[in-house]
Amino acid sequence: MKCNFSRLAGDNVGIRWLACLLGTALSCSSPERIDRTTTDRTDPPAVRTALPVERIAIVGASVSAGFGGAPFGEAFTAAAKRSSVETFADLFLFRDPIGESRTQIDKAIAFKATTIVGLDLLFWAVYRSTDRTWRDQALASAFGDLERARATGAWIVIGDVPHVVTASELLIAKQSVPDAATLAGYNETIAAWARDRERVLLVPFASWAEPLAAGGEIEIAPGERVPAQTLVSPDGLHVNLLGAWALLDRLDKWIELRLPGTPKDALVFVRPR
Repeated sequence: MKCNFSRLAGDNVGIRWLACLLGTALSCSSPERIDRTTTDRTDPPAVRTALPVERIAIVGASVSAGFGGAPFGEAFTAAAKRSSVETFADLFLFRDPIGESRTQIDKAIAFKATTIVGLDLLFWAVYRSTDRTWRDQALASAFGDLERARATGAWIVIGDVPHVVTASELLIAKQSVPDAATLAGYNETIAAWARDRERVLLVPFASWAEPLAAGGEIEIAPGERVPAQTLVSPDGLHVNLLGAWALLDRLDKWIELRLPGTPKDALVFVRPR
């Protein structure tokens, strides 16, 4: 089962139009127990748990929606042909992170998803406002919505929140970016929520994205390292075609490591040429 990212390149006119629209909008306004950590590990868990991929729902914000050119819904559909895939990710989640996240989870539940993937679902719960009370409320609301989905038996594949310092101010005002210590606190809150819950796989999105903030490199294939900035769009926020593949390929490997009962061919993302 393959997802060919080259097919997703297409015409970027629509993306440029959406970028303009997004900038305008922002100027007017984030049952087995397995061990879960926020860092890559080489020791797989003892229980060979399998991720149920019969019905996959994609939720989240603009990265998942494909703002950089690779919608995750299309990528997962092509990569998991034995699965039924629906995407509810929305480019405009930033406008109302609490209400839109609830709407997306409601749709995923109605779809009867066996797995819900939300790599950037929690991003705007941290970046939309600098008010601590609002951020706490937004995260608590998202956790409550994810609990409702988990109660149906669905697995939750959720990312923590990266430190983004490269984004254009048209997308994220500098004052909206939490400092490293504050962000670490929120990510610990996310990790604590995920740690003691069955059917939750926490993805260390923050650590994967660290080289971008540091101006470093990312290994996208064994022995192949590229500057992290080459994996994002000119806006400094959204992954481009190669970046989307690198992210989803790493997610696939993370699932295989943490849930080794999952068939190796459940998800196969083909690198763009």
